[in-house]
Amino acid sequence: MRKTLVLLASIAFALVMLSSCKSEPKTLTSGQWTYDFLGDKTTYIFNEDGSGKFITSKGDGWDFTYTVKEDSIIMDNGDLLNLGQNDYSYKINGDELKLKQTIFGFDTETVYKWEERK
Repeated sequence: MRKTLVLLASIAFALVMLSSCKSEPKTLTSGQWTYDFLGDKTTYIFNEDGSGKFITSKGDGWDFTYTVKEDSIIMDNGDLLNLGQNDYSYKINGDELKLKQTIFGFDTETVYKWEERK
């Protein structure tokens, strides 16, 4: 009987410890978001002030500004050749950022993973 009580107490203690170790929910600006396609990485960094940076694994990229409206992100890199702003619907679930966009009538979805900022 005593062994059973000790076992049950140990299990209860372990469950309490595991549930208290939950990580803080990720936010758009809490780190950086990276997508890895066969070793070719692209990263978004969103700053609190509405500025951001898009970086590729080849070392190129660009700065942009963004606004968030409900479940949408509107990004603008100020490029004259850009055919307007990039509008995405987004959702953060744990350490994943899902960006959805409609291009020429086709829906695309890319899932970025959260990382500490480098």
